[in-house]
Amino acid sequence: MAKAYINARIWRSDAEAFLIEDHRFVQIGDNRSILEAVKDGEVIDLKGAFVTPGFIDSHMHLAYYGYYLSTVPLGGCMSAAEIVQALNAKKEEMVPGQVLQGMGYNESAFTSGPKAITRADLDSVSAEIPIVLTRHCGHIACVNTKVLEMCGIDAVTSIEGGEIDYENGLLKENAMRPMLDTLGHANAAEFEEYIVKGMQALNAYGITSCGSDDFLLRSDSYRMPLDVFLRLSYQGRMTVRVNEQCEFRTPEDLASFLDEGYTTGVGNEYFSIGPLKIIADGSLGGRTAKMSEPYADDPATTGTVDIDEEKMDIMVGLANRYNMPAITHAIGDGAVDQVLRVYRKYLLPGNPLGYGLVHCQIMRQDQTQEAIDSWLNCYIQSLFVDSDAAILKERVKPELAETSYPWKTLYENTNTSNGSDAPVEIPDALRGIYFAVTRTSLMSGDLMNQAECLTVDQALESYTEKGAKAFGMDDAIGRIAEDYYADFTVMDTDITQCPVEDILKAKIIRTVVGGEDVYCA
Repeated sequence: MAKAYINARIWRSDAEAFLIEDHRFVQIGDNRSILEAVKDGEVIDLKGAFVTPGFIDSHMHLAYYGYYLSTVPLGGCMSAAEIVQALNAKKEEMVPGQVLQGMGYNESAFTSGPKAITRADLDSVSAEIPIVLTRHCGHIACVNTKVLEMCGIDAVTSIEGGEIDYENGLLKENAMRPMLDTLGHANAAEFEEYIVKGMQALNAYGITSCGSDDFLLRSDSYRMPLDVFLRLSYQGRMTVRVNEQCEFRTPEDLASFLDEGYTTGVGNEYFSIGPLKIIADGSLGGRTAKMSEPYADDPATTGTVDIDEEKMDIMVGLANRYNMPAITHAIGDGAVDQVLRVYRKYLLPGNPLGYGLVHCQIMRQDQTQEAIDSWLNCYIQSLFVDSDAAILKERVKPELAETSYPWKTLYENTNTSNGSDAPVEIPDALRGIYFAVTRTSLMSGDLMNQAECLTVDQALESYTEKGAKAFGMDDAIGRIAEDYYADFTVMDTDITQCPVEDILKAKIIRTVVGGEDVYCA
């Protein structure tokens, strides 16, 4: 049945109404023409609400976000004492054999006590229950003594590509893998629950599509996560369109995936295979991002490389032979150097396959220029401004800080899309737009280079059309236009006209995917 939406304020349009049929926009126009066209169909009066294309979160971890929502959320804890209190409360609800898990803590934001959480803190909660806390960046875990014993980690254990602070119970980068294996793998029912929970949360934030890295969440193989996504999509149970950013532990796993016929573009309108995803280094907050020079506030380290250049080259080259581009998490400028060296071997003029750089944080001017010259897809997360603005000036030298997070420069010269990296950040697109426009931390009041602020219109485009282009779906999503899928977000505020601080007060009142309501306030 056709649906008509009338009395709308449509972003970038003089139209006030539109008609949907067979999951797509079929007519855009004035109220009268749309009412004449709908005939016996349903009419929805939006009463002047602001309508944009559905928000597209171009890089996140959908299943991991659903998993995060199933644990103890620690993002609001402002001290180690508050974390201990939250864990003690959860401990009372647990049954024997469970692991007590918390996610999202950020010791850099603590406002009282030491700016640290340690093994001793967790041991004070329990010496018998395994306790695992994952830092908000996802690259560091704090565990209690019980977990270290279960993992066989002692004071002399070393793991390639990782770092172990045994005294404080901190596992960084690849050193987290024994802990993840100890937690056990998810079964298909659990993984499905994570996806569904994550999609419901995304819809409440107005998100209709995402680029998502899921294959390695509590799984040793891509097959189970892939099967769950495909089943949900063919059953018509997806409320978010997912472009899978495919991560693999080994080149052999990637080869098996490609041999089975999977490569970029395979799938359907709700779940499709996207690029190869590689993680080159860690995080700025955890000082595991790989820098070309030592950290300004820790001269003993330059961070961590998560994958050596030879292995990266093998995986990128293998994917390239099957027309599958790579996108790479690279936060430190040292990691960006490695990525660019590998990409130079495979990039064609104009980047037709869609190679990309994920995060675009600590970058020198020469690296930014090479990203532009190569027409890389740049996946930014403006939400990072809130936590990173304060630590940027501490972690790197002033001249490097000045060229870092060069988002406006990239936006104006290559395809730059926005996202959350959830669960690193909560996938609140309106909040992300605010930070893209202000580059001012609400947490600390610190500013990032204001010359790199986006306009509200640009920020909206980074969450819509630019994301669609990154997925190679700019002929189907990201616009309110005839023949496009009817994915759109309805707000109570025209964020292009209100004072910038009021963007944070705007509310999502309806989210629609393929012409069907997936969220209504």
